[in-house]
Amino acid sequence: MNKLLPPNATTLEKRTATALAVVDEIPILIRDYWNPDKCPSELLPYLAAEVSVDGWELAESDDARRALIKAAIPLHQKRGTPWAIREVIRRLGFGEVDLIEGRNVRRRDGTAFYNGDWAHGRENGQWAQYIVRLRQAITRDQAENLKAVLDRYAPQRSELYKLDYTASPLRHNGVGRYDGQYNRGSITA
Repeated sequence: MNKLLPPNATTLEKRTATALAVVDEIPILIRDYWNPDKCPSELLPYLAAEVSVDGWELAESDDARRALIKAAIPLHQKRGTPWAIREVIRRLGFGEVDLIEGRNVRRRDGTAFYNGDWAHGRENGQWAQYIVRLRQAITRDQAENLKAVLDRYAPQRSELYKLDYTASPLRHNGVGRYDGQYNRGSITA
């Protein structure tokens, strides 16, 4: 490529020509790099950094990582909403969740139980607390990482009170072991 340059070419032009000479050796087209479906697995962390993906440490498969990258822009646009909390949990592969906002109870219709989830009386501050009920069991490490991710996507005024997965008990099928990695099903913030 340098042979095509005129003899009075500047240093910048020569360096640019040298750099552009290796373009044919790049293993992927730029348009494929920006497409999460076509981007090679080894380049996914770089693409995730480009679009500011949160929760990368929880994505355990390439499909979950690609789903997070695809949803990065809508998640950033709706950050601080219940939709964003539910969507980031879905994209991470934890399925559907129930989101309970506000723990103050002023009703006596049988929908609030004395199980610790609800605040009965006149205590202040519970209106901003929320509970996430998962429908599948997760490990302690996953729960701690998920709490950190939810802290980034929840409204600033809100506080995670409990990450509850007691509705999905740990089965005795050899997957979960009593080695401290799993607990009885809830992590209180």
